[in-house]
Amino acid sequence: MNKKILSIVVCMLMFVTASSVTGAINIEKDNNLSLITKPASTGIFWEDNFDNYSLGPLHGQGGWEAWDDNPATTGYVTDNQSRSPDNSAEIDWFGGASTDIVYQFSGVSSGNWTLTAWQYVPSDMEGSTDYLLLNTYNHGGPYHWSLQLFINATRIWDYNNVDDWLPIVNDDWAEIRVEIDFEADIQKVYYDGEFLLEKSWTEGVRPGGAKNLGCIDLYGGQTYSSSVYYDDFVLEGEAAGPDLHCEGNLVWTNVSRGATLTGNFTVKNVGGTGTELDWDITKTPSWGTWTFDPDGGENLKPEDGPVTVDVTCVAPNQKNEEFIGKITIENLENSEDTCTIDVDLTTPMNKATYVFQFLQNILQRFPILARIISSSPFFS
Repeated sequence: MNKKILSIVVCMLMFVTASSVTGAINIEKDNNLSLITKPASTGIFWEDNFDNYSLGPLHGQGGWEAWDDNPATTGYVTDNQSRSPDNSAEIDWFGGASTDIVYQFSGVSSGNWTLTAWQYVPSDMEGSTDYLLLNTYNHGGPYHWSLQLFINATRIWDYNNVDDWLPIVNDDWAEIRVEIDFEADIQKVYYDGEFLLEKSWTEGVRPGGAKNLGCIDLYGGQTYSSSVYYDDFVLEGEAAGPDLHCEGNLVWTNVSRGATLTGNFTVKNVGGTGTELDWDITKTPSWGTWTFDPDGGENLKPEDGPVTVDVTCVAPNQKNEEFIGKITIENLENSEDTCTIDVDLTTPMNKATYVFQFLQNILQRFPILARIISSSPFFS
């Protein structure tokens, strides 16, 4: 009987050992990082009604700039018309030069956005004028357009497709609304509440554009046009901010007590273009002695790329132990934007200790085996 029980125990041990070995072969350590991104802030990003500006040239007021910073192409602040009292922007040919004036944006490059402008077109308007949105703009270039709308006294239409048109509203204010989905690369345009067109943002005028709103451009056209007016601009959506991301882990095995260990991980800003990230290491494991170089940073931009953090750890003095923990990095401007680096350190075990822990783990995993052994006279 004792031999039978012993045979059962040996067989079970062989099965468990084989299962444990097979499991060890197939298990890979999960090195995925715990990454919590900050929630997007949705609301009004920018608005302008021109009411606090001085009457006269718009160039240099409130962030508006003439094309290529050439004051000769400025629009004008006027009180001849206004949707919200008392001022609006007048686009015309002044002094023989066409108005061409822009407002530039930064950080509008992801998520969903809605840009609204109100336009007034007199019934006696002459010529045609342009309403343009660029995905790339710098004074002197480069430039890249996403939307170009033509407007005259009778209709509004798309530069790239004359079949996309609607009748114009004369002698009253009408809304031009552009809805941009950067992830889907789609823009939808509405005029006076009516659908006008839908097309790619990056290829809206020609291919090769960026997922970015570079500027608004109010242009009087290549040939003479008389006055039209704009008022009550609003840009709302997901305000792109800095976004913390980390990569790496720290695994040290068979470490001598008190040994000095080294490793590294990276920190980067994956937020909107031009955003600046301030970060710090806020938590470390409770065991060991830790140093980091650097242990924080300021004004990290996405275009700067990743920062390598060099880690030094003095191992604990305890032997026959496994130490597990996490290093937490935090966006100092948003406490919900954190990431963690997994840490695993083991100090060596002698063979007797290893075998004892192995058998103890088996018995804990299979209680029935422990009961069979304890009830057997062979193990009494």
